[in-house]
Amino acid sequence: MDRSELGLDLCGPCAGSDIDYACRRCGFPGNIYADGCCGRCVVSDRVQDLLSDEDGNLAAQLRPLKEKLTAANPWAVGNWLATSKGARLLADLAAQQAEITHDVLDQLEQDGSTRYLRELLVTTGVLPRRDENFARLRLWLDAALDGLPAARVRVLRPFAEWCILRDARRRSERGTYTPGAASVDRMEIRAAIEFTAWLEMQDLDLGSLTQGKLDLWLASRPTRRIGAFIRWSVARRLTPGKLTAVPKHSGLPTQFLSSEEQHEQLRRCLNDSELPLEVRIVGALTRLYGLPTARILQLTTDRFHRADDGAYLTIDQNPVLLPPPNWPDSLRNKPPVPSATSRSSNNQVETTRSTCCPDARPAARDLLPESTRSCASTAFPASAHATPP
Repeated sequence: MDRSELGLDLCGPCAGSDIDYACRRCGFPGNIYADGCCGRCVVSDRVQDLLSDEDGNLAAQLRPLKEKLTAANPWAVGNWLATSKGARLLADLAAQQAEITHDVLDQLEQDGSTRYLRELLVTTGVLPRRDENFARLRLWLDAALDGLPAARVRVLRPFAEWCILRDARRRSERGTYTPGAASVDRMEIRAAIEFTAWLEMQDLDLGSLTQGKLDLWLASRPTRRIGAFIRWSVARRLTPGKLTAVPKHSGLPTQFLSSEEQHEQLRRCLNDSELPLEVRIVGALTRLYGLPTARILQLTTDRFHRADDGAYLTIDQNPVLLPPPNWPDSLRNKPPVPSATSRSSNNQVETTRSTCCPDARPAARDLLPESTRSCASTAFPASAHATPP
């Protein structure tokens, strides 16, 4: 009702009033919300009304949900109950007096409210957790095929089930099925749907498809991911012969760094102590061996080892000798170290490799100045399941 000189809240009697402004149910002072009760008591009543049946009985499945809602911020929960579509969906499900499962929620419109309600039920322990990326793909597939002609569905559903969903299920079981992977899978299924629709408009089917017709479709839709569907169709002999869907790649690079610019960047990675150590390591490996950042992030300490003739870094299955500590001093006068990705039987490449790296094997910490080599292991976290080189 008032504040003290120290800025603390005061109850009614302490502030000189005969009214104590305490909740008539729990006795909590202040924050009276309705009918003489505080916000938490009012919200508790509304949650009980929302989740219970006509007789006021609360299903055992929903008790953890009630406990979590009543323990949360009463003002936030009260606002959610009053304005959210998800709260109305929850009330309808509770009124059915049946067990709430993922399958029941799958029958609802798959919008933001349904997804939020599902996550709420999972978080509170009402529902078990599942891989939503894979589950949403299945729901999307059913909706995408709904209403299509039966002849096209007889081809599209086996492709989706045995080519796309089977691989997605395996990755989901390993815990590696990401939203990005699900997006790619949807694009491949969508491309197959569009392609079969185009065949139907051309009075064609897979049995009469030719390479020329396929190329005609690809010419007008170069970004469509139809390759998986074509390979699957050819493997099952749905086409009269072997067909290939070659993707159209984006244009070749047009901007390049000169040798001097690349050497300067490499020299900075090797010697500039103001740069973070991780940045220097990644930059040096990129400039020396042309490694993509994603592959560098997978390197672990077991990939680095020392031998009598120097330090080595194993990239894939190939050890590469790292340059010596004083190599930057004569950087301009020596040819660049060949990329680890350019391993071949080409004699010229092998000659260059033997000149720069005598034993043609690899390692990483010697890329750094002597003062920072001891810290290199921090940039390559060890993996408990790493494969020995």
